[in-house]
Amino acid sequence: MGARKDLSVSFSRLTQEEVEAFCIEWGIGLKYNPVAPGCDKSIDQCPSGSIALYCHHFEFSNLRHPFSIFVLNVEYYRVSFGQIHPQRLARVLHFEVLCRASGYDPILLSFHRFFRLVKNGDWFTFETSKVDTYLVSSMVTTLGAWKDRFFWVSESIVPFKMIWRHPDAVLNEPEPSESESNSCFLKAIRECPSRVRPFPEYFLVLLSISKLWDKPDRDPVLMRSGQVMSALDFVKSDDTSDVEFTNAEAAAGDDVVVRGFEHRFEDAKYVSVPNVKGFTKTDAPKALTRRSARRMLKSAPQSTSSDHVDLSDDIEVSGDQGSDAEKENNLIVLGKKKSSGKKVTVTPVQGSSGKDVEGLSEEEVYVPNWGVKGMQEYEEFSKKKEKMKASMAAMKKDIDSFSKTEEAWVKKFGELTRRHEIEMGDLKKKMEADKLKLKADRQALDVQKKAFAEEKEGLKASVVQATGDNQWLIEQGF
Repeated sequence: MGARKDLSVSFSRLTQEEVEAFCIEWGIGLKYNPVAPGCDKSIDQCPSGSIALYCHHFEFSNLRHPFSIFVLNVEYYRVSFGQIHPQRLARVLHFEVLCRASGYDPILLSFHRFFRLVKNGDWFTFETSKVDTYLVSSMVTTLGAWKDRFFWVSESIVPFKMIWRHPDAVLNEPEPSESESNSCFLKAIRECPSRVRPFPEYFLVLLSISKLWDKPDRDPVLMRSGQVMSALDFVKSDDTSDVEFTNAEAAAGDDVVVRGFEHRFEDAKYVSVPNVKGFTKTDAPKALTRRSARRMLKSAPQSTSSDHVDLSDDIEVSGDQGSDAEKENNLIVLGKKKSSGKKVTVTPVQGSSGKDVEGLSEEEVYVPNWGVKGMQEYEEFSKKKEKMKASMAAMKKDIDSFSKTEEAWVKKFGELTRRHEIEMGDLKKKMEADKLKLKADRQALDVQKKAFAEEKEGLKASVVQATGDNQWLIEQGF
């Protein structure tokens, strides 16, 4: 099983004591009932009334509690925190850091122009879009062990019902056009590509993202080379090892933690996503579609099941429901009014929010406009899919042919290897025989040399003796 497909087999190894200590360290109140999952529980088995959080969301992604209003607006994507990869949740917080360091409030419409929700294995990620500048220059590619460090907290920690997004839900929301965003903001933010990394607590307090600060009468200050450093320069700097974190006396009656109160959800009124600027709800026509990207039901009771959310896009229809074009291209709001001879059955969505849809009666169904693909686009995709299948079949045929050729070459190579081994064996035997013969010849030569030396010594002795015998004759003159 690949590293991206093991969500359901990754179990938490945290104990209850470790979870409570972690929550105290990171400012998560024990009133939210943090619980260590059992050693046989994966993160998608979160019990009803709770949500799941990874420790790396805080340690790496810069997530802090109380959550910022901007982070909570991610509910727009209908995805739970436990489904978001820590590296990609870091991009959400990084965007907020960039905005606040540049002097702007982050809004979801602007974020959606630079990042889009993408399915990556069992997790969802926020990847850079193709329509604007990359705001991420680099980021940490490995996180170490993080999948087995998660815990449950009460769902009251967020102001809406956080749902578990179905892995097959449609992901085709178009990016907003440039005209929909603040031109001054776009110009400023495009000049800030920077490295995604965990930021120091000092820095997050300075930007009102964190409230883990124990000096209410002091303000955090960044210093470099004896000069005050701006938050934006800190974000844009890849190397901040020479930055000194200090503090200065705050203005009278000013508190850096209280100052960022309006940016965070602290039991205050929360503005739901459909009512956030740039995401206004539109009236839906009174026709039926078989393919809707997401739907929220207010009349259906909240499910207590811990299974995946079923966001399948099929709506069962009994009776004649009009033309196929109406079924494929329109969205619907169903109310109390009875339709004549037409019965519609809608499958409720588990955990759909009852707090983020306004203006509907209790039995109405709100279907947002999520840019659903039309039938023509679906047919084009089917054609491309068939072409891809044919291409893959041809590639498989070529691979089989290559495999046979490779097998023949391997066989021939084996035969050559065996022949070479035989020839080398014969050559080795011949060399051993020649070596033994040379050794024998050398020994015979040594014997002959010794015999010659002995003969030479004998001749010398004979000469000496003959000279001695004839010495008298020589002396007498003969």
